[in-house]
Amino acid sequence: MEKIIIEIAGTVNPSLKHDETVGQIEQIFRKNGYYTTREYPIYKIKDGSGRAGRIDLVARKGKLRVVIEYDHHNLIKWKSFQKMVQIKPDVAIGITGTGLLGPNIERALKYEKELKSKLYIVSLKSKKYEELKRNDRI
Repeated sequence: MEKIIIEIAGTVNPSLKHDETVGQIEQIFRKNGYYTTREYPIYKIKDGSGRAGRIDLVARKGKLRVVIEYDHHNLIKWKSFQKMVQIKPDVAIGITGTGLLGPNIERALKYEKELKSKLYIVSLKSKKYEELKRNDRI
C-alpha cells in the first residue's frame, strides 16, 4: 500500500477539477491491480443529518478494501472522515489538495477511536503523507 501512497503523493495533480484528480488516483490503483468504484454510495452519514452520501473512490484487491476521500481544500472535511468510518474499510486514505499534513492529521486524530483501519493522510500540495498508527489497528 505504501508504494501506492508514495505515487499518489508524488504524482497526482491537485490543480485539476475534483473528478479529474480522483481519476488520476483511480488510475494508480487500477495500474496496481485494484478494481475501483467511484462515487460509492453510503446510506447515512453519521453527522446527525440522516442524509446519504458517497465515497469518492473505493478500491478492492482480493479481500482488501480501501476507501479514498479527496478534498481539494486546506482541510479534509469532517464528513469525509465520517463517511470513511461508516464504511469500515481495511485501509482509509484522506487526501487534501491544497492543505498541509499537520492540520489534517490533527483533524483525523479525532476519528481514530472510531476508525479501526489503517489511515493515511496525504497532502498533494507538499507531496507528503503520513500513516496514523495505533496498536489496535490491523
